[in-house]
Amino acid sequence: MSSYNETLDWQFESSNLYMPIYYKGDLVGFLNQEYASEIIKFLNEEEVLTKALKKACTDLLQKTGGDTSQVKHMMKKYIKISERPKYGTRAIAVLLNQRQKELDLNSQEFTKFCDTFKVSPTELNNIYTGEVVDDILLAPLSRILGISKERLLAVRDGSEEESAA
Repeated sequence: MSSYNETLDWQFESSNLYMPIYYKGDLVGFLNQEYASEIIKFLNEEEVLTKALKKACTDLLQKTGGDTSQVKHMMKKYIKISERPKYGTRAIAVLLNQRQKELDLNSQEFTKFCDTFKVSPTELNNIYTGEVVDDILLAPLSRILGISKERLLAVRDGSEEESAA
């Protein structure tokens, strides 16, 4: 008969070393030695970038005569507009930019490409400037992007389930 430990699917291997992780001198947890250095490097880089953004926002507010107590609000605003849009016209514009890069076309060539799929240069420009995408454009845009009309509709209208994919 086998021992109890051999019949378990999940096991702990004692040879894996876990390292203590500290934040500003306080123990916050333990990480597997294999991943610890990469995770700590990422966290430190993120902290440096956050400090740089805070300093830049503070400097900007001081130079423009703004209220420096609004630094955190300004930081959140810049982070929000820097994130990739998940839904709406801006998300479709990002998808179009990605598609242009995939096809290795310059702006003029991509505009002609889209025009062959019945998305005029004016309609394309309207998408890039953030205007609402009409239902009539969903079919040609889905062909241009190589995604289903349903997925494109979900991206346009903000379905979290589809746009997160």
